[in-house]
Amino acid sequence: MEPPVQSESAKSHAPVAHPGMVVAAAVGATVLETLDSTVVNVGLPDMMGGLDTTLDGIAWVITAYTVGNVLMIPMTRFVSDWMGRRRYFTISIILFTLFSVLCGLSRDLLPLVFFRLLQGMAGAAFFATSQTLIIDAFPPERIAIANAIFGVGISMGPALGPVVGGYLVYHESWPWIFFINLPIGLLLTYLAFRYVPDSRHTIENDRLDIPGIILLLLAIPAIQFALENGQRYDWFSSPSIRFSAIAGALFLLLFVLRELTADKPMLDLRVLRNRSLWAGSLGYALLGSVYFGTLFTIPLMGENLFSWNPLETGFVLLQSIVSFSIASMVAGAIMGRVPIWAIMVPGVAIIEVALWGYGHLGPQSSPASFLWPNIFRGIGLAFLFPPLMTMALSTLPRRMLSTGAAVSSMIGQLGGSIGIALLATLLQRSQQVHQAYLTTANLTGNRIQTVAAQGAILSHLAGLGLSPAAADRLSAALIENQIAKQALFLSFGDVYAVVGVVALILLIPIALFERGKSPEPS
Repeated sequence: MEPPVQSESAKSHAPVAHPGMVVAAAVGATVLETLDSTVVNVGLPDMMGGLDTTLDGIAWVITAYTVGNVLMIPMTRFVSDWMGRRRYFTISIILFTLFSVLCGLSRDLLPLVFFRLLQGMAGAAFFATSQTLIIDAFPPERIAIANAIFGVGISMGPALGPVVGGYLVYHESWPWIFFINLPIGLLLTYLAFRYVPDSRHTIENDRLDIPGIILLLLAIPAIQFALENGQRYDWFSSPSIRFSAIAGALFLLLFVLRELTADKPMLDLRVLRNRSLWAGSLGYALLGSVYFGTLFTIPLMGENLFSWNPLETGFVLLQSIVSFSIASMVAGAIMGRVPIWAIMVPGVAIIEVALWGYGHLGPQSSPASFLWPNIFRGIGLAFLFPPLMTMALSTLPRRMLSTGAAVSSMIGQLGGSIGIALLATLLQRSQQVHQAYLTTANLTGNRIQTVAAQGAILSHLAGLGLSPAAADRLSAALIENQIAKQALFLSFGDVYAVVGVVALILLIPIALFERGKSPEPS
């Protein structure tokens, strides 16, 4: 069992001036970065028309941002120590804002994708650096509260994205989903430059790990391309997906070997010798799949089954944000008073209740039907995210926090990407299976219900003046459409069942954490 290093942390911790302003800058940057990961989704149809491109082409607007983000996260520790935390954080906000404006000014697909890549790379600093900023703004005994605040930030952005994007696209035009970042970026730049302290744990005399950077530059884009486009091109039946997946896995393996053996690695993976960190990183990957899996499926259900507009989708997602924000403060307050498993195990159970609720929604469900599953989802995530983040870094010395945060963030991002890709594949394959079964079971001449339903539709269409042939074709199409919707409902149930299994696997890293009480809040 690894002993906690709270005493070392306590000795090395110095009070941060204006901690509230530091937290505001860090949380604001985190919300901005995560919001931009989903805000463009609702504007894709308008972008396709405005840029005169295809669905495959416009998908690169999302892929480029993710590639830039995951690519840069492992480098954040080195760049932060090299430039100084305040300078790196401030420059990243300036660049993120600049590239956002350039995205909005783009009138062709290629420059838009290029600036989205750079925007994602600039935003990587927010995710990893913000966590260490928030932790340093609090004394060691209040790290649980710090992580609860950070958890609110990383969960709020993706849910706000559809609301903000839907409003701007509906009332303005798609470039405004990028222009909106300008005033926010200017405010965050001031807060970062004025209040963010420089790193007190800079590692001096680090050499640039050129081989590690090259291997990472080759691995991450290949892996992300395979994950983002695998379902579209039927996975390994496509030569480009096979090549990308194999090359990405090979370069990633070489990157890991390089970072484990180099004297001065860009990302010191040897920090994973810390049991709590690697258990927490495993938990990040699993929880990323649970979080992004539900975040990915709820809008799909609303759009394809209930015909929600983007604003309705966003407000449904906000239900979870409200419950998460309240429950995460509760979780942070009781950490240290009870064993960590006594918080996280109920969190898993509550997530299971939420998933059961999602899986049992009916065809006539309204946005109000999602209220209680969403509330339970928010509470369950709140009982998992902050404790997981706290325990993952709790036994690391403060001088290693930035490395640990970068490692766990990279693993969590990759876990979420893999989870979404696999769930998207499961959703489509499951729908095909259910649709084939329902078609065979219902669209046959000896099914009394089908014959009766088709007869009623034919009578109605004949009353509207359609010819018998046209009415017959349209009635068959209407019945097939209903079967397709039923198949999609069943496939969503399958997805939530699989996500439920992934949530249960979270019990493994929970068991691997150090037993006893978590770091005590004041």
